[in-house]
Amino acid sequence: MKYLETKKTDPYYNLAFEEYVLKHCQDGDYLLLWQNDNTIVMGLHQNPYEEINLARAEELKVKIVRRITGGGTVYHDLGNLNYSYITDWKEGEDIAFGRFLQPVIEAFRKYGLHMEVKGRNDLLLDGKKVSGNAQALEGNRILQHGTLLIHSNLEFLSSVLNVSAEKFISKSVKSVRSRITNIQDYVEEPLDIEEVKQLLKESFGRHETFEEVELTPEEFVQIEKLAEEKYRTKAWNFSRAPKFAYKNKRRFPDGSVEVHLQITEGRIARCVINGDFLSLKSVCAVEEKLIGCLYDQKSIKEILSEIPLSMYFGSVTAEELAGCFFESKD
Repeated sequence: MKYLETKKTDPYYNLAFEEYVLKHCQDGDYLLLWQNDNTIVMGLHQNPYEEINLARAEELKVKIVRRITGGGTVYHDLGNLNYSYITDWKEGEDIAFGRFLQPVIEAFRKYGLHMEVKGRNDLLLDGKKVSGNAQALEGNRILQHGTLLIHSNLEFLSSVLNVSAEKFISKSVKSVRSRITNIQDYVEEPLDIEEVKQLLKESFGRHETFEEVELTPEEFVQIEKLAEEKYRTKAWNFSRAPKFAYKNKRRFPDGSVEVHLQITEGRIARCVINGDFLSLKSVCAVEEKLIGCLYDQKSIKEILSEIPLSMYFGSVTAEELAGCFFESKD
């Protein structure tokens, strides 16, 4: 098992680093531990104009970036630690979030803490969220990454994110702040992030010695190029905010799905599907399949039935997804 650190707190560079390792480092398992300073990180299919308080983010000089995994929008600062675990994957193999979260749970038992996996992709402590997680597939490799709220500024977090009321399952929940917590709140001594890193390395490595590796100068050049040409661009970060003739949004157990369509002469001319669903692959492939399709439920369902939707929308079925293209549920 190999260990890498990005050694930077620049979110554009860090996400480029992670993507590079996923796509180009194929020799065994990799663990990355990294931090972003003052950053909003969106899920792959999210609309920044709906998810972020952009005026507040600009005022506070918060960086905004889109990642390559699905799920929701999160806030990172230096009180938050991110992990990325990359390993081989075979079709049909178990990729449940809990499988990859066990080393995290084990690591924090050193502090007497008992975390549990709940919901789609969350790690909870005392019923409150301390970690959100997401996954991506690239060929025969899988990435699972997540946040760990050590001593993050939760008030700051609340001020820069827009959270839909539909996400508050209980009427007693009044704010983002009441649903999440810092791990530090449950540990008497001050938590040192370097110490937490060491515990995570030991746990992920099953207490064996990690091989701490360095990328080559040429690889660092490629990472910086990817950061510049993709992650720092407005085209990447502010896409998926369409002004279309038709919009419909529905929520499923595996997340919300929002369909935007332009219909021309009875056929789908443009299609964008947004949401916080936990996709393993970019939904662009699904959108492209639907372009030119007759705008009727039968035709759309037939196309969707030919696609392995679990790779894109979790447990959402072809019939459920087809329903998003018609009758509004708002």
